[in-house]
Amino acid sequence: MFSLATTGWTLYFIFGLPSDYLQTTSFWPIIIFGEISPALALATFGWRRCARTSALVWRIAAWIAFYMTVPLLLYDYLYLAVHQQRGRDSLRAHWYLTVFYIIPWLLLPPVAWRAARLAVAPKKNPRV
Repeated sequence: MFSLATTGWTLYFIFGLPSDYLQTTSFWPIIIFGEISPALALATFGWRRCARTSALVWRIAAWIAFYMTVPLLLYDYLYLAVHQQRGRDSLRAHWYLTVFYIIPWLLLPPVAWRAARLAVAPKKNPRV
């Protein structure tokens, strides 16, 4: 999961460089490609991972959320606050990054709960 998060951040970083880390990008592309698309991919990944088991889904969801937020927050902090010397203001100026640090923690628990419930739900016999 760490490698997946690092690869995703690296791609986001590379595509964001020409636009000053997406500061000159308009609102809707940031929402679609910076918030919604990653959230859908994350929900799909979480669903597939949690649907395999009914045990420990909360722990699995927490680890996925951790690896999809904490390393990214660290990378963004090192690049924006330290390297570019923007300090804490980078969290406000790059609001779309700050929003995404929260999304996995809100999104994955219900996805994990629903996936686990469907994994253990008795299957209905259509012939009856």
